[in-house]
Amino acid sequence: MKSSKESLTEMQKKEVLRMNNKESNQLTRECLQLSLMHLMSEHPYEKITISEIVRRAGVSRTAFYRNYTDKEDILHELGDEIIKRIAEISEKPELHENPHLWFEDIFRAVKNDKDIISLFDQAGILQNELFLEKAVSERLYPTADPEKKYLRLAAEAAILQILISWFRDGMQEDEKQMADICVNIFDNALSRLP
Repeated sequence: MKSSKESLTEMQKKEVLRMNNKESNQLTRECLQLSLMHLMSEHPYEKITISEIVRRAGVSRTAFYRNYTDKEDILHELGDEIIKRIAEISEKPELHENPHLWFEDIFRAVKNDKDIISLFDQAGILQNELFLEKAVSERLYPTADPEKKYLRLAAEAAILQILISWFRDGMQEDEKQMADICVNIFDNALSRLP
C-alpha cells in the first residue's frame, strides 16, 4: 500500500503533466495563429492551405487538428479575442454613465488590434468577425421591448460601420475625435425619437 506522501507526489506529478499539456496546447495554438497571420500578410487567405500553416508553425497536422478543425477556426478564435476585449470594455460600469469614454476605449481597442483587423479585412471577413451585437449587447442588454431591441441593433450596426470606415480610412482621427463624432451622432439621433 502506498503511503499518503507517495500518493501526494503522484498527484503533484499528474497536475504538472496536465499543466504542461495545457501550456503546450496553448503554445501550439499561438504558433498556428501567428503562422496564419504571417501567411495572410503574404498570400490571399483562400489560397493558404493547412499544410502551409503547419509547416510555418513548425507543428504536425495532428497538432493542428487537435486544436482546430480548419483554418477558419483560427480566424474565429482571433476574432473572438477581439470581441472579448470589446465586450470587456462594454462591461465596465463606469463607462455606461460616460458614452464618450466608452467610444474612446472602443476606438483605442480597434487601433490596438489593427494588425489582426487588417488581416480580417484582407480576407474579406472583417464585418463578420467584428459583429458587435453578437458579443456585446445580447448578453449585456437583453430586452423584451421590441423598440429598444431594434434601436439597439440599429445603433450597433451604425457603430460597426463607423469603426470599419474609420479603420479603412487609415484611422486618421484620434480616439477622442471619433468619440466626439459618435456622441454627437447618437445624441442627435436619440433626440429625434418619440
